[in-house]
Amino acid sequence: MAREIELKLSIDPQQAAAFMALPLLAESDSGACQRLSNQYFDTPDRLLAQHRVALRIREQGERYIQTLKTRGSSRGGLHQRNEWEWDLPTPELDYSLLATADWPEALQGSEVQRRIVPAFSTDFERTSWMLRPQSTGGEQALIELVLDRGLVSATAAGAAAVTTALCELELELKQGSAADLYSVAMILAEAVPVLLSDISKAERGYRLLGAMDERPEAPLHPAELNSEDTFTALAQRALTRASRGLDGWRGSLSLDPGMAQCMARDWSGAESAAAACLELQTLLHCFSALLPLTAELQAPLAQLCQALERALGWRRLQPRFDKAAGEVWARAQAPVAAGQLDALLKDPATGRVLLGFGALLQRL
Repeated sequence: MAREIELKLSIDPQQAAAFMALPLLAESDSGACQRLSNQYFDTPDRLLAQHRVALRIREQGERYIQTLKTRGSSRGGLHQRNEWEWDLPTPELDYSLLATADWPEALQGSEVQRRIVPAFSTDFERTSWMLRPQSTGGEQALIELVLDRGLVSATAAGAAAVTTALCELELELKQGSAADLYSVAMILAEAVPVLLSDISKAERGYRLLGAMDERPEAPLHPAELNSEDTFTALAQRALTRASRGLDGWRGSLSLDPGMAQCMARDWSGAESAAAACLELQTLLHCFSALLPLTAELQAPLAQLCQALERALGWRRLQPRFDKAAGEVWARAQAPVAAGQLDALLKDPATGRVLLGFGALLQRL
């Protein structure tokens, strides 16, 4: 079993060329490129997803690799999870291998295993670099940086095949500290627009199937209201909503910029991100005495909140109109607002704000 510690970032596919031209990559070990095809498995009623595990077979050259991943934990955009890998002679699941892993007891019965079938696939090109930055602790760090570009594909029962683009960066810690991941990520974010990403490849597949249930957040029961732990818990939740909402908005971009596609964009995701950023701003204000080091985040976060308000304020007025007038209002306002939101995500400052918050939470 391996314990992954990684920072995942999403990037606009149109920015991939600019990313690959960064001096940081030219100074590292040359990027190796390989094609990876992955088949994910689940039961028709998504039992594996319900238990927060991902089971796949990866075709990597002439190798077949069976992988089991658990959901793990996320803090400030930093993901930690358990992962098991086994080489296979053929691309067929070997359930006996799962006995050596953290395979949920509810999924161990043969009747469940008989129902496990292909669910969706990811096919992408992976380019990887090994970075050796100076660690915050003084020694040399080792970080694997990969760029994955391709497609996620799924076919729901009785429906046509659907796909979504995949373009993301992963920084995996091999040696050093989590702070080193954020240091490298901030260097990237200075040059190209990136976003913290809390959405795994498996979740993107389940979203295509319409099988991803968003579980409501449980209320907090803090031992002490005005504490660092309370700030961390609330800020982590808000940061996750902000990054997922903005990622969802960018992922809903259609190649056809017509009105129907504009209205089909993920407006609710953008609104969720805006509300979460306002919550982060409130947290900085309410906990300023406890956490004075947050001062450098206040101005850029306020600018982000204002930009989101300018782009989304029109939606609060739409319910004031009757249906016909509301549709006219939306047709007039939505294209301009969509352009403002897209421009915001093309600005590297947006990603730097959320990365700055993630780095703060990692330090606490």
